[in-house]
Amino acid sequence: MAAGTQQWSSRFGFLMAAIGFAVGLGNIWRFPYVTGENGGGAFVVVYLICAFVIGVPILMAEVLIGRKGGQTPPSAMNEVARGENLSSAWSWVGYLNLVTAFTILIAYSVVAGWVLHYLLIALNGGFEEMTASASGMTFDSLLANNPVMFAWTVGAVGIACGIIYAGVQGGIERAVKILMPLLFLLLLGLAIFNVFAGGMGETIEYLFTPDFSKVGPSMLLAAIGQAFF
Repeated sequence: MAAGTQQWSSRFGFLMAAIGFAVGLGNIWRFPYVTGENGGGAFVVVYLICAFVIGVPILMAEVLIGRKGGQTPPSAMNEVARGENLSSAWSWVGYLNLVTAFTILIAYSVVAGWVLHYLLIALNGGFEEMTASASGMTFDSLLANNPVMFAWTVGAVGIACGIIYAGVQGGIERAVKILMPLLFLLLLGLAIFNVFAGGMGETIEYLFTPDFSKVGPSMLLAAIGQAFF
């Protein structure tokens, strides 16, 4: 471990951070409609196979490289490669990891800004009795207002930078120990609300009734993409 490298104070903190990184929009917002469009339960089966065959080994490899290298992704890859008497060119895999994360950050920063904007609207009661058409108009209005979107994006990035600046234990770990249980409670509350709002049976049927006729290359590609998310 490199001198001065910060570490997690508990397994729970690391677990919450890992879940927070993995359980993002791809699994909260994207998964339900991708599942419904690609055969319901049939897609879930294929997705789980992809997750265990592709996602889990990649996760294990990332954790092992991080623990052994104990540095930035490029330096960690270089450290592991040197330990195995391999070329230092493997460090470029670490740079690819950073480029990928930065590319995702570009999109997610904007989406995080949308979330903050919508949170303010919700706190002011702006979603009461809102129709589907009005919801679409609200979103279109936001997309057309570049200064507002930019301001919220900067705000979201600023919050993230503040947490990261506070360090692993004082920033990231402290934040995820609060935010991840809160996310679970919010999802649980939404599930309970939807049970009483009606249409839960149709939703379950849409999501999990298997349609094996949709098993094919496009569905496999969607399952692999979801596993990477």
